[in-house]
Amino acid sequence: MKKNTEKIICNAKVYVRRGEFAQAVLIRGGRISAVGAERDITAAASPHSERIDAHGRLVLPGFYDSHLHLIGIGRMAHVINFSGFSSLGECIAYARAEIACKKPPPGIIRGDGLNQETFITEKRFPTRDDLDAITVEQPLFITRVCGHIGFCNSAMLELLGIDGSSCGYRSLYRRGYEPPCSFAEGAERDESGRPNGILRGACLAQAREMLPAETDDMLRDNLAYAMRSALEHGVTAVGSCDIIQAHTFQRIVTAYRAIYDAQTPNVRITLQNGVADDPDYLDWYIQNGYGTGRALEQSYLKIGALKLFADGSLGARTACMKHPYRDDPSGGYGVPETDWALLRELIKKAHKNGMQVIVHAIGDAAIEEVITDFEALGDPRNTLRHGIVHCQITDTALLSRIARNNLLAVVQPIFLANDLYIVENRVGAALASSSYAWGSMERLGVRASYGTDAPVEPINPLYGIACAVTRKDLTKNYPEHGFYPEECVDVYTAVDNYTRGGAYAHFDENRLGRIKSGYAADMVLLDKDIFTIPPHEIPSARVVWTMINGERVFERL
Repeated sequence: MKKNTEKIICNAKVYVRRGEFAQAVLIRGGRISAVGAERDITAAASPHSERIDAHGRLVLPGFYDSHLHLIGIGRMAHVINFSGFSSLGECIAYARAEIACKKPPPGIIRGDGLNQETFITEKRFPTRDDLDAITVEQPLFITRVCGHIGFCNSAMLELLGIDGSSCGYRSLYRRGYEPPCSFAEGAERDESGRPNGILRGACLAQAREMLPAETDDMLRDNLAYAMRSALEHGVTAVGSCDIIQAHTFQRIVTAYRAIYDAQTPNVRITLQNGVADDPDYLDWYIQNGYGTGRALEQSYLKIGALKLFADGSLGARTACMKHPYRDDPSGGYGVPETDWALLRELIKKAHKNGMQVIVHAIGDAAIEEVITDFEALGDPRNTLRHGIVHCQITDTALLSRIARNNLLAVVQPIFLANDLYIVENRVGAALASSSYAWGSMERLGVRASYGTDAPVEPINPLYGIACAVTRKDLTKNYPEHGFYPEECVDVYTAVDNYTRGGAYAHFDENRLGRIKSGYAADMVLLDKDIFTIPPHEIPSARVVWTMINGERVFERL
């Protein structure tokens, strides 16, 4: 039976733009035909139109998460998940129970999501001795929630060939050095010189390379799981960083195509592709025509920006800072993820070949370096829409340069829910007051797009909206007035940056991100009006249904 291609969403509160709402939407052939008063929409529609009663509830454009990792979301369902624990002891007990219950096959046991900042007392990284308490029989490899630092037991160290005479960790960014210009080695040692199981840089990359490869079926299942999770939370389009190395490109694209062949419509994907610091990968993208904007699957899958890395994370103290971390006795400034001279060359080559570039940069030194690299391109209008991902630790001068150069800020407000407890200790109150500066970005006219970096944080956009509006720990409603509340934004701004902002960042602003005539009928119905309820209640709102191209692809039972 052929589906009815004309529908009316009626009895609704339809968000049109700041301060403006409609009552109904007319959909024809998967696109929005008209938006307005219910009486007018009904008069314009066929008498045979399917009517979808919203029961007076709020209809928003489908959320556009501007940066996440769909493969990572799927993989989290198949590893030991260490997120949410309040002590290292709890992590160890949980992992031992999981291994005893699931009896993993021989080989490396994988874990992810650990965040020492959620521990109530001893907020430290686990060492090999801690992980040996979980298992000594199999190699165990865990990554912190940020993905920029890893932890392994003695069996994993042996597998990596790391002993007291090899691969000692050294920060390449210490007092007296210029910003880093080569890759960190990365195996940390204790005071006696013994590797302690904490890995960064090249050693972390080496550990990842030793993990067993996913089968094609596993890859497809992980992506499908992640896309279902996105739809459940009203996310209809994403910028997904799944491809770090070009040699994985065809397998991942094939997996996406198989999902679309089996189930359409589905989440719209813009691929943010990396090069793993090897310039030959960029040449491969260019030579094969995989530049920004190339469609790979009708209107659902396309190539987006080249994704590069300047530094690590604040939680792991690997974000590159202009001044030493205040809570690091060793006086570290952070650790680069890419040689900065190579980073500049990759940005120049991509720009020359018409490719959009987005760069992971969290610390103020890394952000300054990336701004300088973009300024050197000589394109103050930023026609290719280059941007900075995360863009966390900033001062007024950096924010002004971002605005002056029309750079995108691809930010994750939900990060502050945890980071508000550590940022002042890491960088001091003065710099903390001008960081995570979403209010200043809006006042300066910076083009911002919101997202989650899932699985680093939950994929639920309502958490990010609430955090942007309140600047609080969402579970504790702390601090009372928000963390430097002058950097709060209102709900309109947060919603726009989670819809129109994501669309603009991916060159989709003329077809996605708004409920407007001519746009794709991608919408979400919420059970609460987030414009009128108290902001601390926003995370409790739930998606009733999610629509893509006029078809409901998720409905809550």
